[in-house]
Amino acid sequence: MKNKDRSRGQLNDAAYEQIREMILKGSLAPGGRIMESELAEHVGMSRTPVRSALHRLQQVGYVRALNGGKKAKLIVAPLTKEDAREIYHIVGALDGLAAWHAAHLPDDARQTLSDRMTEINDTIEKLGSSDKPEHQPLFDLHGDFHGVVHEAITAPRLEALHGTTKPQADRYRRIYSRGDFGQQIRSVREHRRIIEAIGAGDADESLCRTQEHWMAAADRLCDIIEILGERGNW
Repeated sequence: MKNKDRSRGQLNDAAYEQIREMILKGSLAPGGRIMESELAEHVGMSRTPVRSALHRLQQVGYVRALNGGKKAKLIVAPLTKEDAREIYHIVGALDGLAAWHAAHLPDDARQTLSDRMTEINDTIEKLGSSDKPEHQPLFDLHGDFHGVVHEAITAPRLEALHGTTKPQADRYRRIYSRGDFGQQIRSVREHRRIIEAIGAGDADESLCRTQEHWMAAADRLCDIIEILGERGNW
């Protein structure tokens, strides 16, 4: 029975990861109707693990139910200004806590982290100042900038929450990154303030500056969404 339960759990996890990746990459479009049987055929699984995966995805905000009840229609969560702001603020709170922890690292570890963050930020500045910036490298570098902070600390509960929420912010960044009209320099400046605070070992300032950065980023994203339009919000 234990082996069977483990196998069932592995199938559920595999279905969850596959469907989540389809949502993140846009293979399942924002606002699109989710047909359980078609999705099961697409991922090559029975409807049982797919149903379990969709339930989990609904709990963490990737999928939404319309009309309620047992026969509620499921759709991929739309991309909206309101949702973007909420997600960015949550990620900012989590990244702020990570920065707070990082500021408590020993001097040597903190200096190593600050140097690495500076290196990444300098590369962002260089690529972002190009007349035709390459969006994918910049997307990856922004993730790396905050990612190295999480890699430097030990906070398993924080990391679990971050692992659930951050990909949802990345979904917005991936879709709307091409509308980032010359705003990279603002992020670079905000990053420098975060690096200074962590390097100085000022935990409260590290937390505040990181949250402020994500709140400013939310404002910038909402401006872009205003120009390019929401996705899937019928």
